[in-house]
Amino acid sequence: MPIYRVQLKQGRRTITNQVEAKSVADCLAFFNELTTMKVSEILKIEYSDDTQSPIDDFGYWAVFKGIIKTNANMSHQIVLNNVKLNKNEGDIALSCRNHLEVGGFNVTSIVTGLFKRS
Repeated sequence: MPIYRVQLKQGRRTITNQVEAKSVADCLAFFNELTTMKVSEILKIEYSDDTQSPIDDFGYWAVFKGIIKTNANMSHQIVLNNVKLNKNEGDIALSCRNHLEVGGFNVTSIVTGLFKRS
């Protein structure tokens, strides 16, 4: 069965649960039947790695912020955390072109980019 990450809200509280359910509809019905909290988001977990995280050696750029653009003049801000030090704006632009879309259109470039060291 698929695993879903469910975000529930009530008042100022937000809680995230992970459940295994038959479908999104079953997941929603489960929480609606049992809790007063409102289901605000259900995401299907396609990949999960439970191995231990690497130690934090601070060998990275803390944040990269950039604007990616398409030929259709659509743009979107991208924020990446803990970017490898050997990656530059060109590497990030290439990865964006190869893997991301904006509004269904392929990314063509990064208009502007900013690296921040911690």
